[in-house]
Amino acid sequence: MNISTDHLDENPFPNKPSGGYEWWYFDALSEDRNWFFVIIFYQGNPFSPEYIRNIENKSSCPDEFPAVSISIYNRNKTEFYSFVEYSADEFNWNTNSDSCSVGPHSFSKSENDSKLVYSIVLNDVLPSSHSIKAELEFNSSIITEPTIDSKNPSEHHFWNLIQPKAEVSGTIEIKGKSGFQNIEFTGSGYHDHNVGLEPMKEDFKDWYWGRYHLENSTLIYYVMNRLNEKQHKAWLISNENGEVIDVFSSVETEGFLRNLFGLRSARKISLKSGESEVTIQAALPLDDGPFYQRFLGQTIMHKDGKVSVAEGISEYIYPENIYSKKFWPAVKMRLRFADQKPHWVQRFKMFYEWTW
Repeated sequence: MNISTDHLDENPFPNKPSGGYEWWYFDALSEDRNWFFVIIFYQGNPFSPEYIRNIENKSSCPDEFPAVSISIYNRNKTEFYSFVEYSADEFNWNTNSDSCSVGPHSFSKSENDSKLVYSIVLNDVLPSSHSIKAELEFNSSIITEPTIDSKNPSEHHFWNLIQPKAEVSGTIEIKGKSGFQNIEFTGSGYHDHNVGLEPMKEDFKDWYWGRYHLENSTLIYYVMNRLNEKQHKAWLISNENGEVIDVFSSVETEGFLRNLFGLRSARKISLKSGESEVTIQAALPLDDGPFYQRFLGQTIMHKDGKVSVAEGISEYIYPENIYSKKFWPAVKMRLRFADQKPHWVQRFKMFYEWTW
């Protein structure tokens, strides 16, 4: 995997091949731990049955399958969910203004002195009558020197950790599972940019990754079981300047469990670096599907004679199941195609919420 921390390297990757994908990812956890959200902008939606069908027919172009997914959780339960795929002309990237829009949603980047600011605007009404309006800002220091720089020309996946830790503020208005709510959001967040130049299942068998904001640092880890090797590493990154404080090269996965779809994943990850030890427990599933899982987890770090504890996000993906057509009916209940008639489940509040 190619890994970097370069905010200047964020423009859409040109001429992605068939099966390629790209996403811009944002998440945040509120100070009171009651609210958590994940927002992802895609170009080449890797979870789209329509895109996969075109890949298999050798007629796909990633640019034709942009999408936006929005997940908002309240007290560990999904309060709002939307995943919409748009037509190619609804993806717009403006290099001059450092902004991107997909359908009615957008984000933009600006620099102010030594600060990096991302502004996100969301605005949509779903067929189920659920709705969202949001204006959010992600503020962090600019990482001026590459603190993680792992480049290999033979690799097909690029992971750019642009904001390991950001201060997040703004407003979120939703008509969700519990009705209308106006949320004044303040918390800590994370932003990255991913690019893949071949279908996920051709590149790796499965992939664990996550991030946990500690008092003065952020823990980021990944375990990628490639088709012919295992890659894994974790970093403890300073929240002040983005410098790498520690690198964990020993990573162990254990505590494997299966979900209702038969997806088997490790719920405990252990990291070591010299005398430092970290345990990550993927305790509470927030999204638990046939090929992807998102957990609200806990981490305990023993370092320099001190113990640090934090909540954060752990994720897992098993790409081969994305291509299994037996799961596509369930995917189509959750994934809406903006230029098509919505699935009948998506038109009814109760049934659509059942898919969350």
